[in-house]
Amino acid sequence: MIYRILRNIKSQLSLSKVGKDLLTLALPIIGAHLLHTAYNLTDMIWVGALGSSAVAAVGSAGFFINIGWALASVITVGVNVKIAHSIGAKDWKSAGRFAISGLWGISFLSVLFTSVLLAWPDEFIGFFEMKDAHVNEMATSYLIIAASGSVLNFTNLFFISVFNAQGKTKISLKASLVGTSLNILLDPIFIFLLDLGVDGAAYATIIGRSVSLIYFIFAFQRSSSIRFKGYFPHLDKVKSIIKVGFPAAFQRISFSLIYIVMARIIAEWGPTAIAVQKIGVQIEAFTFMIVGGLMQAVTITVGKHFGAKDFDQIPKVFRAAWQMAFVVGLLTTLMFLLIPETLFSIFVPEKESILMGKNYLQILAISQLFMCMEMIAAAVFHGVGKTSVPAIVSVIFTSMRIPFAYVLGFCTILSLNGVWWSISLSSIIKGVLLFFILKAYFRKYNLRFEKVFVFSKKLLNNYGKL
Repeated sequence: MIYRILRNIKSQLSLSKVGKDLLTLALPIIGAHLLHTAYNLTDMIWVGALGSSAVAAVGSAGFFINIGWALASVITVGVNVKIAHSIGAKDWKSAGRFAISGLWGISFLSVLFTSVLLAWPDEFIGFFEMKDAHVNEMATSYLIIAASGSVLNFTNLFFISVFNAQGKTKISLKASLVGTSLNILLDPIFIFLLDLGVDGAAYATIIGRSVSLIYFIFAFQRSSSIRFKGYFPHLDKVKSIIKVGFPAAFQRISFSLIYIVMARIIAEWGPTAIAVQKIGVQIEAFTFMIVGGLMQAVTITVGKHFGAKDFDQIPKVFRAAWQMAFVVGLLTTLMFLLIPETLFSIFVPEKESILMGKNYLQILAISQLFMCMEMIAAAVFHGVGKTSVPAIVSVIFTSMRIPFAYVLGFCTILSLNGVWWSISLSSIIKGVLLFFILKAYFRKYNLRFEKVFVFSKKLLNNYGKL
């Protein structure tokens, strides 16, 4: 059955030039995502060897570092979109001005973020109210070291945006490969051989990111199609960057905060439920990594077409991207529905966890295709500079997970499954809503939208025969 579905889809998806170009852009980005995931898993394995206290320390401090990633989006998303617009319009001088303005912006933001973390590290770690003094001490120490390297992290993210906007995603992949590989090699040396514990993990990360940044600087001098214009920021460009980037950053920060609240709700069902949710998110990362890479490729491609005023190409980009995302979403849906126990048993041996995980994956399976639609539609809006549209939809309906979780989890017989349903339902709503908003946007500008969402009657009829 699955083979027939895939064969029918493949016959419909003979990639157009648009699809092939998207895939060429997306594959290095996906590779970088895979590298980052591999690093996180390796880092957690080495830190985990120090005990659960070390994992708790790194996890609590890591939350604030992740907030930094979201905050950097104020500049990185704006730089990515505006440089893509400039390249599409063949305005290289403007692209250079956006680049130098973005560099100043990311530098200011990183110094501000670092200063805040270093000024009150005890207060930030104290937010989690951990009762173990040793864990608090390790977390605070890790946070101080990691925060000191935030400038490196922010600047790397800036260069990733600049190179990706030019379509040179392979350079970003190579920089990630060099830094991440070194980080993975240094982890056991710093943690165990030098006996630095969790601090060693932080030092290894800083060294890895330093090497990535050095690679980016040399690559920018040799391979970048744009050059910094001037030595100082252009205020009009800074304003444009922030206008595009702020909604995306607000969306990502809000998601992180909502995640904390949801974790506290899930904690009512005990540590097993928390573990199941964390493992479930890691399994879902399969979809996020692939469609996330495709999402960035769509943003870049749409941005260039928008800058070139070649608006008729935008629906074609959306159609090609959605077809590829559809395949990924369908595969994930089938895996979650058909082999949930197998997937969870890779991570945990306990029957209770596997049963709970089975429910999680089967409920989340319902929303996978809708989540893919949300991501691709959001990428189109990012490409045209309308980042506020997906941000508003995401913040509103992701926030609705909290009351949904309370009502379905505590006021119905669904219990913990009600919390999983709150996550799945919100993703469905976001995907459907963004699709229709995008459809309205295309119609407003007289852009052809026919045959974008439905593959063909033949394909649908083939599904009906299965």
